[in-house]
Amino acid sequence: YYTSIPGSCNFETQDQEWTTACGLTQDTTDDFDWTISNSSVTGQTDPHTDHTPGKGQNFLYVNSSTQKEGNRARITTTKLFPASLGVCRVRFWFWMFASRQTGVLKVYTVEEHGTDILMWSSSRNEENKW
Repeated sequence: YYTSIPGSCNFETQDQEWTTACGLTQDTTDDFDWTISNSSVTGQTDPHTDHTPGKGQNFLYVNSSTQKEGNRARITTTKLFPASLGVCRVRFWFWMFASRQTGVLKVYTVEEHGTDILMWSSSRNEENKW
């Protein structure tokens, strides 16, 4: 159901085509990038599957093990979403378990004049699951 909603993405694309397919772009001013992968690449403490029901395998991730404190990996939407009153929702699943290098996952909206407004953040996931 969720993968058929306009604006949704399950990252089941080839190589780096997820940016186009998902309507996202890498921030060119950040320190490292997001990429798609599956559990066979990311390591033993990472999820063994993605959250997408059915035959999904890929998820979007950053490898924080080689980064310095304060480094940022940032993606942004390529489409502008008009302001709404309780209509617009962002839904996503995340995995931030069992890593000393895990930083903070933050979701911002950008208001009309370019000011970033923090909407949600998490510093870790207490459970070994999505």
